[in-house]
Amino acid sequence: MANKFSPDYEKVPLRSDEVKICVIQSRVKVIDDANPTQGVKDNLTHMVNLLDMAQMRDRKDMVVFHEFPIGGFNFRWNREQVLKIALEIPGKETEILSAKAKEYNCYIEFGCYAKLPDWPSHFFNMGVIIGPSGDIVLKRWKTRNLAGLGFSTTIYDVLDEYIEKYGTDALFPIARTDIGNIGIIPEVLEPELGRAYAMKGAEIMIRYMTLGSGLWRVKPLAWLGKSGHHSFRVDLQAQCMSAHFFGIFVNDAITTEAEAFNRGQGNSAVFDPNGELMIEAASDTETMLTTTLPMASYRQHHQVPNFPKEIYQHLYDEYVPRCPANSFQQGKPDGNAEAVQHYANIARW
Repeated sequence: MANKFSPDYEKVPLRSDEVKICVIQSRVKVIDDANPTQGVKDNLTHMVNLLDMAQMRDRKDMVVFHEFPIGGFNFRWNREQVLKIALEIPGKETEILSAKAKEYNCYIEFGCYAKLPDWPSHFFNMGVIIGPSGDIVLKRWKTRNLAGLGFSTTIYDVLDEYIEKYGTDALFPIARTDIGNIGIIPEVLEPELGRAYAMKGAEIMIRYMTLGSGLWRVKPLAWLGKSGHHSFRVDLQAQCMSAHFFGIFVNDAITTEAEAFNRGQGNSAVFDPNGELMIEAASDTETMLTTTLPMASYRQHHQVPNFPKEIYQHLYDEYVPRCPANSFQQGKPDGNAEAVQHYANIARW
């Protein structure tokens, strides 16, 4: 069999040499799960208003939102409550955003809790990118959750069935667009993901977050360790440096709607492929960041990562993950507390 590897990577021609992006650090509003329709509508209206403001003076090629701009977020929700709020992708909310993407000839990225018809009773922490045609160009599940930081179904929780449905290429999906190859990487403290996406030709990686600048300070999650200020942002910054892609860290803003969670907002930022800061939010309030990515000049020199694979291969072959894959096929946790117990029960070490 011929060797298919090339240091070059799949891409499409750019619409322009430079790509202008806008990062919107907006607040999270927790909605009433007993009657979510109005709350979702209000949040979507706020999101669209911010989108209109972002495109008011000059047009941006991509507008990036955080993890939960539409459905909000609440640590106390159980599975039944989340399923009431989870969006259908595609659905009526994405139809509204698709119309805006067409209007402004731009890409729109956001995160949400989502549900899919072929996965009944499951919900997903999903990153979505809508293209200027109005079509959804990327739907990206989380690869895995840290126990206590979510109980959505991730790829690892149903790995075999996921691969059977979508194939191995969908493990690290990339939107190959006319503004660059875009991926979404919401997982934290997982450096392997950055290199995996870079090997597939990722040029722009988006990390959406909620409370991402200081979550480890909350006592119930103290097991995350003391990783320093902006740890989840630095995590992405380091991946930009090692994997050589642009990184967008988009966090939520402080809010009066959910005061119990006012800790860890702000510090949204954009990094260049050397890990250097290009722009950042100066506060934890609602903020718009605009910067330009020199994509054409970047492509002149960019290749996939160069690393001595053979040195590491035997370690990956021998390594045993703490928790096995496919564990949601035996039963799904009903909330964050149950998720912690679920993974503790199946831990191998």
